[in-house]
Amino acid sequence: MLHELEEKYEIRKKFTKPLLVDTNPNYLSVLALLFAFVAGYLFKEGLFVLAGIFVLGNGYLDILDGEVAKHFGRDSKFGDFIDHTFDRIADVAMLAGIALNPIVSLWLGGLAIIFVLLVSYMGTQYQAIQQERLYSGVFGRSDRIALLFLSAMASYFIPDAMLYAVYIILVLSVLTFLQRFWTSAKKIGGL
Repeated sequence: MLHELEEKYEIRKKFTKPLLVDTNPNYLSVLALLFAFVAGYLFKEGLFVLAGIFVLGNGYLDILDGEVAKHFGRDSKFGDFIDHTFDRIADVAMLAGIALNPIVSLWLGGLAIIFVLLVSYMGTQYQAIQQERLYSGVFGRSDRIALLFLSAMASYFIPDAMLYAVYIILVLSVLTFLQRFWTSAKKIGGL
C-alpha cells in the first residue's frame, strides 16, 4: 500500500509542478470547492459536458492545494482539516446536482451520497483509532472524479452515461466501505 501511495505522489508532482506558486493552499481548497458547486449546478441543469470540465477543475485544484502546501512548507493540521472537509462538501454538491437532474432518481443519488460519505467516514474512523488515514479500497475520491469527468464527456454521445456512472459509484462505494470496515475491524482486533 505504501508503494502505491508513493507512485500516486510521483504522478501528482508531474501534473502539478508547472503550476506551483507560493500561495496559501487554503485559497486553492476554497476555489476547488467553488468549482464543485458550479459542477453540481451544471449537472442539475443537464449541462453535463460543461459540468465535467468543472469536475476536472475541482479534482486538479484538490491535488494542487496539497502539493503547494508540501512544496512551500505550508502544510498544517488546519489545512488538512479544510481540505478533507471541503472534499466531502464537494462530493455532496456534485452528486446532489446529478441526483436533482431528472435522468437520475433522487433515491439513487441519495444512496450514492450516503455511501460516498461512509467511505470517507471509515477513513477518518480508522485515523482516530490508528493515528493514520486509511485510503485503501477499490474506489477512492480520485477514481470518483475521473469517473464523473469521463461520464460527463461520454454523455454527449451516450445520453444515460451519468445514470450509469451513479450506479457504478454506488456499487463501488459500497464495496469500498465494506473493505475499509473489514480492514479497520481486523486492525483493532475485532475480527
